[in-house]
Amino acid sequence: MKNIVVASDLSDRSRQAVRRGVHLAADMGARLTVLHVVDAAMPDRLSNRVQTEAAALLAEEVAEDADGRTLDHLIEVVVGDTVEEIHNAVEGLGADLLIVGLHRRRVFLDHIKETTMEHLIRASSLPVLLVAGDADRPYARVLGGVDLSPVCAAGLHKIRMIAPSAELTLFHAHEVSFRKEAERDYTTWTAVSALPDNLPPPVFVEGKAREALEEVMAETDYDLLVIGAYTRSNAGRYMLGGFSSGLIRKPPCDLLLAK
Repeated sequence: MKNIVVASDLSDRSRQAVRRGVHLAADMGARLTVLHVVDAAMPDRLSNRVQTEAAALLAEEVAEDADGRTLDHLIEVVVGDTVEEIHNAVEGLGADLLIVGLHRRRVFLDHIKETTMEHLIRASSLPVLLVAGDADRPYARVLGGVDLSPVCAAGLHKIRMIAPSAELTLFHAHEVSFRKEAERDYTTWTAVSALPDNLPPPVFVEGKAREALEEVMAETDYDLLVIGAYTRSNAGRYMLGGFSSGLIRKPPCDLLLAK
């Protein structure tokens, strides 16, 4: 990864996203851009003040997290629509990864409309890392959902970049009575896909994706979950991916959505 973008709304939720972005960029020697979007509807006088203070705050956060390490970075504060401006930024910079903080929950609105976070992730053409936990240490235990798609293969490669020294567990959800078919199709997928070396064999779990995820996560505390942002099985038997929106709204840990 050569270019990482962190989108911050200046909240405590975004603070951890900035910290994770700084650590990843420093570890990988990547260029980091920290972006804040000011609402275009804000009056000019107030907008100018917010832009100045936002840039200063983000610069302080990056300096604190860098802790003396050399970091190639840029602070960008722009005016416009949040999703549109973030999309323009990642496209213009040729970013390899977008990092965001947790979605601000709205009890009523979240039940009747797509959240800004879901809209942003759906519109993004690159993987998105949703930071839900403290970002003061490298990832130690990573759980990857395997659904036999090209998106899944891409996500496994991103794990090796983001968490090179982490312990990796893979799991594959399948319907009851399809265990043999699931194992056979997994073997075929590994043979025809460009996958990282030395992947551990997956845990095969009977049941729907959310049930399988809960079962696997109940056994170990993971600090990063990796799934496809949206996936579809080739035969309708593999269900991982259809519950992405629920995980985006309430992730059990940091969440990497592969594209």
